[in-house]
Amino acid sequence: MATASELRAKLDAQREGAAAFMDAFKNAEGQYDMPTDKVGQFRKRNEEINETAVAWEAAVEAEKASDIEAVKAESQGRVVTETKDAGPPEIKSKADLKSAFTKGFSANEAMLKNIASGGTGTARFEIPASTKTIIDIADITNPNDFVGYAPDAIAVGDVEAYLPSGQISSNNIRYYIANADTSNAAFVANVTAGTDAVLTWTLTTDQVEDVQAWVPVGRDILSDIPMLQSMITGRLARRLQKVVAAALLVGTGGSPIIWGMFTRTNFQTQAKGADPTMDAVMKGMTKLAVVGADANLAVFHPNDWQQIRLTRTGDGIYILGSPTESGPMRLWGVPVVTSVGMTEGTGGVVDTSYTQVFSNGGLQVEISTEHASYFTARTAVIALSRRITAAHYLPTAACTITGI
Repeated sequence: MATASELRAKLDAQREGAAAFMDAFKNAEGQYDMPTDKVGQFRKRNEEINETAVAWEAAVEAEKASDIEAVKAESQGRVVTETKDAGPPEIKSKADLKSAFTKGFSANEAMLKNIASGGTGTARFEIPASTKTIIDIADITNPNDFVGYAPDAIAVGDVEAYLPSGQISSNNIRYYIANADTSNAAFVANVTAGTDAVLTWTLTTDQVEDVQAWVPVGRDILSDIPMLQSMITGRLARRLQKVVAAALLVGTGGSPIIWGMFTRTNFQTQAKGADPTMDAVMKGMTKLAVVGADANLAVFHPNDWQQIRLTRTGDGIYILGSPTESGPMRLWGVPVVTSVGMTEGTGGVVDTSYTQVFSNGGLQVEISTEHASYFTARTAVIALSRRITAAHYLPTAACTITGI
C-alpha cells in the first residue's frame, strides 16, 4: 500500500499533467478550444486526480491513527491524581437530543413551575453538542394536533465541519502566528558552520465573541403545539450557524466579529485576470504549496461554482461532466464547498489544518419572559447563543481567487 508521501507526489504529478494537458488547448482569448475526442481524456485525468486525492486523504488519516496507537502502546507512566468529569454524553441522535431537553427541563422544574404560575425567573441549561447536531426536529407530537411544517429554506454553507476544534474557558485566546521561516539548511564543508535559521512568530490575542439568535413566541402556542419549540430551536440553530460559517470565511476581526480565513492579515491572493477560473484556482493552490501548505478545501459562492461547473469546450462539451450527471464537488482533487458567506466573484483555497475553532461551552438554549412587557403579554423568548473564536496559525495557508 502506498504511503501518504508517495500518494502526495503522485497527486502533484497528476495535477501538473492535467494543467499541461489543458494549456495545450487554450486559445488566444484564454478559453479552452478542446476537441470532443479529448474531453474524455480530460475527464479520465480528473477522475484519476480525484481517486488519488481521496486515497491520499485516507492515507494521511491512517498514518495519523497509526502514530496515535503507537504512542498509546508506549509506557505512559502512572497517573497519580487528576480526575475529570466526562460531562454529559455527546448527542448523536434525535432520541439523545430529546433526552437532553427532557433532563434540562426536569432540572429546572421548580423554576418553570414558578414562571408558569406567574412568577419571574430564568430557566437555563446547555445542550452538549455543536449546532450541527440539532438542526433536525427531534420532538414527537400527535399528528392529530399538528400536521406538519414548511421545510427550512436556508443555505448555511457550513465550513466548520472541515476545521479542527477545541474548547476553552476564558474570554480570549493567545497563540503564535508563524511569520518568517528561513531554515538556511544546507550541506557545508567539514568544520564549517552553516548560516543560522530565522524563525519568528507573533504572539496574538483574539477575543471570544458571542453570536446569538432569538425570537419571541406566545406561551399559549408553545403549550398548544409542543413540537413548535423544537422546530424553532432547529431553525434558529441553522441561522446562527450560517453567521458563524460566514465569519469563519470572511470575518473582519473587529469586535464583536471573529477573523476569517480569507481576511486574516497576511492571507494570500491570486487574481484570475485573463486566465480561466480553473487555472487561477491551481495557481492559488501553488501559492499555498510554496509556503509549505497543502490546499484541502476550496470555497466558492454558489453563483461562482455554477460558472465553473458550466465551463464548456469550443464544441459545447461540459468539461466537468454531462448535465445528466451530478458531477464531483471537487476541483483539482480538492473538495469544494459552496457558501453564500463568500463574496460573489471571489473564491478561495485553504489548508484547514492551520485554522482551529474554539468554543467556550456548547450551544446554549434559553427560554425567558424577562423582556419588556413579555411577562404580562404571556410571551416567551427562545434564544440560542454560542461563544466562539478562531485561531489562524499560518495566514498564508489561505488564498483568495479574485475576479471570478
